[in-house]
Formats: sequence, structure tokens, C-alpha cells
Amino acid sequence: MLPWELSQFIEWIGYPGLFAIIFAESGLIIGFFLPGASLLFTSGFLASQGFLDIRIIVPLVAIAAILGDNVGYWFGSKVGIHLFDKPNSRFFKREYLERTRRFYAKYGTRTILLARFVPIVRTFAPILAGVANMDYRAFMFYNALGGVLWASGISFLGYALGETFPKTADYIEVVVLTIIVVTCIPLAREFWKHRFERIKVPKAVLFDLDDTLVESWQPPTAPMIEKLSRLLDRVPVAILSAASFDRIEKSFLPPLEDHPHVKRLYVFSYASAEAHMLENGKWIAQYQVKHTPEERVRIIAAIKEGVAETGIIERSPKYQWEILERDSKIVFTALGLNATQAEKKAWDTDLSKRTKLKKALDAKIPGFEIAIGGSTTIDITPKGINKAYGALYLAKQLGIQPKEMLFVGDAIYPGGNDYSVMEASVETRQVQNPEETELLIDKLLETLGKKNP
Repeated sequence: MLPWELSQFIEWIGYPGLFAIIFAESGLIIGFFLPGASLLFTSGFLASQGFLDIRIIVPLVAIAAILGDNVGYWFGSKVGIHLFDKPNSRFFKREYLERTRRFYAKYGTRTILLARFVPIVRTFAPILAGVANMDYRAFMFYNALGGVLWASGISFLGYALGETFPKTADYIEVVVLTIIVVTCIPLAREFWKHRFERIKVPKAVLFDLDDTLVESWQPPTAPMIEKLSRLLDRVPVAILSAASFDRIEKSFLPPLEDHPHVKRLYVFSYASAEAHMLENGKWIAQYQVKHTPEERVRIIAAIKEGVAETGIIERSPKYQWEILERDSKIVFTALGLNATQAEKKAWDTDLSKRTKLKKALDAKIPGFEIAIGGSTTIDITPKGINKAYGALYLAKQLGIQPKEMLFVGDAIYPGGNDYSVMEASVETRQVQNPEETELLIDKLLETLGKKNP
């Protein structure tokens, strides 16, 4: 809507229209394009000129903003996880969710407050908070505070300007356009940063394994090994995988063991419950964190109860679900080990089945790290043991800051087993398959340029 039409539009829609638009922009996906800030400012200005009542506007829009965020949170907690698998459509663009995800990772729970002042981000922030199961009391605190400061604050700003400078009415179009431009500056900055900025030179590069470096459970391709070797010439490289070390050692590591800089290669298995390095021709464990026998019993019982209660397994399955019991990690695999890759990928494409089971397990065995991984699995590791643990361990070993590293993975979404790395302030890049990873490594090598190994 053109700025000079906004005042007439507000007079036409009245208070119910104001409430509906602020409500929609605060938490409904379809409302991301609505003129929230400019609408509030113009409403406040019109109130100063006697067309509306500021005493009605302020509580009305504050309540609309708070309620809208609540609906967004509810939507995120119920169905929002599916958004991470959706392609771009007319009304939804994945980049909006990714932008909000980065904002959320940077500012944590304060995102709900800060996002109020950033167009588009304020629409998706409560949805992402619901997806991530943000503590509802913390959410409501920042939601209410943000709603009051943003909705009523901008309305009062417009009112105060109209009261102080009545002739501003002659320039209302310029003022509204200025507000639109100013509020869009953070968006423009983020767009420029992630669209045109070259990848920063990392001091270490970390990779997930399955569906990132290799197709799930498959050996690496020759081009992937060649690119990793060239990368290892320049910076330390780490593999952070939920897979067992035995599998990684047998299927992935042999082509790299003779690399002249193999001492720069770190391997974190079982979602970082274990770490290995090559010393004198042998892979030596640097640490191991294990479940106690009592914990394993509790976890297995919870999985069996959760599967029965959620009903995510059909009554006559072609493949039987399994529990893979390891010292450092326990894995639920919905189709066992015998299903084909195509069957595994088709079983839970929107993550709804495993999200349902994860929520049940979170309630039954609080304190453990429970993450969705692969195509059919849920991984359970000891408290505090996730991929972020391995990333922070590596940063300490190398004497660098987490933000100086780059992590590449396919499950960087709330509930995914790569998400914790982003929360640890490590720079992340999400990929969908090994082909995308190869392209990213090519860009990294180009960025690293002639840096000496």
C-alpha cells in the first residue's frame, strides 16, 4: 500500500482493522508483508488530529501484538517444524525462516523482544520460539514487554509528533516512508551480508557426516575426498557425526590417513560423546562420555513407552523398529537397519513422527540430549553431550573462538542433531546433500586462496 493512502485506509478499517492487522503481522505467516510499524505510527498521528482516540489505540494494538505472538508460538510448537522442509512458495520463503533462525541464535530468548523492531523477523520469531520449545514463561515475559514497547511506543511516537508539530500532516508521506526505510535497514544489512559477502576465512571447518559429506551410510566419493584433502592442506578439519567411530574409521577415514596434515583431522563420533585423533598410525580416543547402566535401562524403557503411546509405527510394518544400544549413545531407528535409503527418506519427510516421539521422550527422560538425526532415527546421549560439546572442545584445543570456526550440516533446525552447534556461536551453513557440500568446499577453497598450509 502506498504511504499517502495509509491514513485513508486506517480511517476506513477503524479499530477492528488495526487490531486484525497487528495481530496478523505479529505471528501469522501470511502477515509478514503487512505495514506494522508505519501503520502504528500513522494511527498515532491520526489520533493527535482527532480522527482516532489514542486511549483506545494503545491498549488495543498492544493486546493484538501479544495475542498474535501467542498464536505464532502455538503454531510453531504444533506444526512449525514442517516449515524447515518446505520449498519456497508464493507466501512462504525459506530465507525468512533462516533469517529469523540466525537472529534467534544470536540473541536467544531476547529475540522475542528485539525482533519486534525488525520487519519479517517479528512475524517468524514467535513461530521459531514454538518450534524450539522455548520456555513459555520466558516467551510470555519478552512477548508482553516487546508488545507494549513496540505497539504502544510507536503509536505514542506518532501521537507526540502530531501534537508537537501539527503541520507534519503536510509531510506524512515523507515521515511514513522514512519509518519504512529505517525499519528495513536491519533487513537490508542481513540480506547484503548473506547474499554478497564472501565466506569468512575460518580457522577450522567442521562437517556432519551422513547426508553432508556422504549419502547416509555410504562411503565417500573420490571428488569429496579430494576436496577435503585440499581443505586439510589449509585448515584443521573435523567430522562431527552421530555415527559410531568404528563405522567412520572403516568407511571414511582410510583415504585420509596418509595425508601429510592428518594431525589436523579430528573425529567426533556418537554426537561428540567420543573424540579421536591419529597418533603413530593409530586412532586414539581423546575422551569418552558414557551412559551408566541405570541410564540405559531408563532410556530404553522410555523409548518403548513413547513408541507405544505416540503410535508413530504402523501396526503391520514392513520393517521392525530397533533400539541400538551403545555405551555413549542410544539410537531409536524406526525402520531398523535393513530398509533401503529410499524407504528411509520417505518414512518421515516432514519430521512429524519423530518430533512427536521426541516430545514424549523429553517429558519421560528430562536431562538427556535427545535429537532427531538421519531419516528415521532419534539419538540420545548423556546430559550436555551434543555436537556443540565437540565443537567447543575443538575450539579450546586449537586456541580459537567458536565464532572463528565454520560448521556444515544438514540438520541445523530446532530438534535436529546439528542445531546445538549453531547455538554454541559457531558459524553454520546448512546443506541438503553432499553435492551442496562439495560446492561449499569449492567456495571455501577459493576464499582461502593462497593461504599457506
